[in-house]
Amino acid sequence: MDEFRKGRIGKGWAVTHPSGVPPAHCMLNIGYRLDPVLTISLHPLAVCGSQVFGTVILFYIFKMKNWDNEMVRKNTCKHDTSDSCSDSEETSDFEMPIPFYKRIIKKRRVLTESESDSSDSLESEENKTEVTSKQKKRENTFSWTQGDFQPVIHEFDDKNSGIKASVNRQSSILDIFQIFFSEELIEFIVEQSNKYYENDTRGDVYNSNVTTVSEMYNFLAVSMLMARIHKTSLSEYWSKDKLIRTESFGEIMSRDRYTLLLKILHFCDNNNENYDPIIKIRHILEKLKTSFKTAFYPYEKLCIDESLLLFKGRCYFKQCVPSKRSRFEIKSFVLCDNKTGYIQDLIVYSGANMMSEDIASKSIGKSGQIVMTLLEPYLGKGHTLVTDNWYSSPSLFLELHKNLTNAYGTVRKNKLGIPELNKNINEGEYIFCSTKNVLALKWMDKREVWMISTYHCPNMIDTNKIHYQTKEKIIKPQCIIDYNKTMRAVDKVDQILYTLNYTRKGLEWYKKFFFHLFDLAVSGRTHTCKSKGKSIDNEPFRLTQMHFPSPYVNNAAIRKNARRKCIVCRKHDRRSETHYECKKCDVGLCIYPCFEMYHTLLDY
Repeated sequence: MDEFRKGRIGKGWAVTHPSGVPPAHCMLNIGYRLDPVLTISLHPLAVCGSQVFGTVILFYIFKMKNWDNEMVRKNTCKHDTSDSCSDSEETSDFEMPIPFYKRIIKKRRVLTESESDSSDSLESEENKTEVTSKQKKRENTFSWTQGDFQPVIHEFDDKNSGIKASVNRQSSILDIFQIFFSEELIEFIVEQSNKYYENDTRGDVYNSNVTTVSEMYNFLAVSMLMARIHKTSLSEYWSKDKLIRTESFGEIMSRDRYTLLLKILHFCDNNNENYDPIIKIRHILEKLKTSFKTAFYPYEKLCIDESLLLFKGRCYFKQCVPSKRSRFEIKSFVLCDNKTGYIQDLIVYSGANMMSEDIASKSIGKSGQIVMTLLEPYLGKGHTLVTDNWYSSPSLFLELHKNLTNAYGTVRKNKLGIPELNKNINEGEYIFCSTKNVLALKWMDKREVWMISTYHCPNMIDTNKIHYQTKEKIIKPQCIIDYNKTMRAVDKVDQILYTLNYTRKGLEWYKKFFFHLFDLAVSGRTHTCKSKGKSIDNEPFRLTQMHFPSPYVNNAAIRKNARRKCIVCRKHDRRSETHYECKKCDVGLCIYPCFEMYHTLLDY
C-alpha cells in the first residue's frame, strides 16, 4: 500500500493494484475512485453485507494517514540543512497531495519560511495601501470657521421662463397633449408593436389586423378614461350589466381589441444586441425627456427628489424600501420646477453602474453625478437648487457655486466635509459655521436639523405662528422656512399623478413604466394649460356644471343681510365677506370677479 498514490473519491472506478491484478476481497457494486493507481469496485455478488466495504475504507484511511505523516516528515526534511535528512532528499521527488479526509475538514498549505515571510510582507503592504486609500477618501479638505457669513448669490433672469411650446388659449387639449405624445412617437410605438406581433408572438394572441396610429390614440384615450372611472377588473369596463356598465368604452374600442393591444404593446426591437437595462423603454424615455425640456423653461428654483413607481414583478433593478408601505418600487430621480411642479428631466435608476466614472469628479460621489447630469442644461444661469440629505454635500455645493448655481438643502451630519457642531443647544436654538461660500447650520427642533446653503445668511425670521404651549412667537432660520416651501414641488407632482394613475397590475415592468411616463406627460399638459390660463377638468363638477349666485341666508340666525367669507379672497389672504354664495358648491363668493374665477379656473 505504500506505493499507492492518494486521490479523490468518485463513482465509476474499480480498485486496482499497481500490478494490475484487482484484489478479490474488494468487489462490490458501487465504485469509489481513490486515485488513478488505486480504485475500488464493489459487487454484491462477490461480497455479502457492507462490512467488507467499511473494512476496506478504514484500512485505506489508516494506511494513508501513516503514509501522509511519513511524507510530511520527508517534505519538512527536504528544506532542512541537517545531515539527518540528506537521504530523504534524494528519495522524495514529488510532494504528496492531502488525503480526502483532511481536505474535507480544512485545506492546508505548507509554506517555507521564505514564502511565509514574503506573503506576510505582501499582506501588510496591501493593508497599508487599503488604509491609506480609505484615509484619502475620508480626508476633510474643508476648514470651517465661526463668524458672520455673507453668501455670494448668483442672480437669475426669469424673462425666458415659462412655456415655450407653440400653444395659445385657442389650442385644444389634444394639441397640448401632442406636444409630448407627438404623431411621430405614436408611429414608432405602432411600428414596434406590429413588428413584435408578427415576429415574437407564439400564437397566444388572437389573429387580427395590425394596429394603426389612430387606433393607438384611441387605446391611450381608453387608458386615460380608466383612470377617471375606477372599476374592480378590466372586463367590467365593457360589462353590459345595467348597474355598472359604461357605454363609452364599447363605443371607442371592444374589450378583446383593447386586451390585444395591451398584450402586443412594445417599444423596441428585440434583435437589438446593445446591452442596456432599460432598452425596452429607452426610446420613449428619451423622446419624452426632450419634449419636457423644449416645452417649458423653468423658473429660478429647481428641486431634485426621488419618484417611486410601485412594482412587484420581475425587474432586477427595482428597489426594496422596507420602511415604506409599498416596498418594491422602480426609482427615478426627478428634476422639477418649484413654482409650477413641472417635471423638467428624470433619470431612471437601472443599477449601481448606471453612471460612468468619467462623467464627473469622484469627489462629489454618485449622488452628485446625478445632480450634475440633471442640471447640465441649466448650469451657469443663476438657478437655485434645493435637495434633500441624500444629494447634499459641501463638495457638490461648491461645484455648483463655481457653475453660477445657488443651492441649499438638508444634509446628513456624517457626510464628508460636514463640521462637528457638538455644542448642546435647546429647542429653537441654532449654531453655524462657514467655509468659502458654504454655510453649515444645525437647528434644534424636536430633533436636530442640519442644513447647508450657498444662498442664505444665518438669520432667524418670524413665522407668524405662536407656540401652542408657551404662547411665544415661533422663529426659525430662513433656510429652514425656504426649504419647507420649495420641497413641496415634488409632492405636488405626486398628488397629480395619484389622481391620474393609469398604471395597471399584471404588466411587465416596461409597460408599467410607459404608463408612468404617460402620467407625467398628462401632468405636463396640466401645467401647460395652467400657464396659458386654460382650465383642466381635474375637478369636473366645479368647472363644468352650471352655477348661479344666490343671496346668502343664515338659517341659524335668520336675519337679513347675512354675510359669508369669500373662498377666493381668503385664498389670496384678503379678508372679504359677501352677501352671495353658490348653493351647489356651498361656498361664499363675491359677485365679481371671484364667482367667475372660481368656476372657470383650475388655480383660482
